[in-house]
Amino acid sequence: MMLKIILCAYTQYVFSGRKIEALLKDSIRMMWLAQGYEPSYRTINRFRVQPEVKELIRECFVQFRYQLVEEKLIDQEAIFIDGTKIEANANKFTFVWRKSIEKYHEGLIEKSNQLYNELLKKEIIPEMER
Repeated sequence: MMLKIILCAYTQYVFSGRKIEALLKDSIRMMWLAQGYEPSYRTINRFRVQPEVKELIRECFVQFRYQLVEEKLIDQEAIFIDGTKIEANANKFTFVWRKSIEKYHEGLIEKSNQLYNELLKKEIIPEMER
């Protein structure tokens, strides 16, 4: 439940524990995700500084991006500006070989990890440390 409310808050660009607590009291979506509970900002902050949670958020980011690419909702090399998808390179081949799929899968996970680290380095996503 805590992970759900933290991820939902992050999608709305809310990173402060106090602002997340305020969202839990104001937002119907957040109330539903919290299942009627109202954790304090201290509880939220204590939860997200745990080392296990930091790794869990990284895994969620990688898996979510992987799933979007697999379902062809985004292109691996897509650029998003204000919700607009701009395709950089169009693939002219319609068939896929098994070896290339396996190689693509490994590369996608590696690129997702690199992108996550880059977002942390540029402080776009706050790192979960005390």
